[in-house]
Amino acid sequence: RMVAAIGLLCVPQFAVLSFATVFLHDDGNLGLAEITAVIVALQGGAMVMRIWSGRYTDRHANRPAWLRGSALVALATFVLLGMAAAYDAPGWVLMSAVVVAGIAVSAWHGVAYTELATEAGGANAGTALGMANTAVYVGLFLTPIAIPHLLAASNWPVVWWLAGLVALLARPLFPKA
Repeated sequence: RMVAAIGLLCVPQFAVLSFATVFLHDDGNLGLAEITAVIVALQGGAMVMRIWSGRYTDRHANRPAWLRGSALVALATFVLLGMAAAYDAPGWVLMSAVVVAGIAVSAWHGVAYTELATEAGGANAGTALGMANTAVYVGLFLTPIAIPHLLAASNWPVVWWLAGLVALLARPLFPKA
């Protein structure tokens, strides 16, 4: 279940990492400097949040609750990103929404891998982590293939809302506290 949850929660992450630049250029009419600033802020924030969330959950022994909450936070931020796109928000709003959604959907990785290894136990941790990496790369393969087709049939708000829905699908698969 955790392997599936990890794979699913990577889908919205790959959506924003793979297509935020296209979205900001095509939908937000933003230039290279603005888009670069967004990606730098997103990735920098994600790095900080991964470390902070690992430290926080180590100190509070709340990895399962953190992971379930992370799925809800990802859902909320992608709903807001979709709303910003739907209502033709100004560029700075789109930029902010992308950064917040990208950080939110990136902060959980280390916590998830640690909890997976803990739940699997020492004798099975390698297998479990290998399965999780496989699920992650299936998402990495399928997400960039699916989004152009989804865009052809709909629009950016639908892409972001569906990414949020995929995050929500991961939530019940994470262990309960």
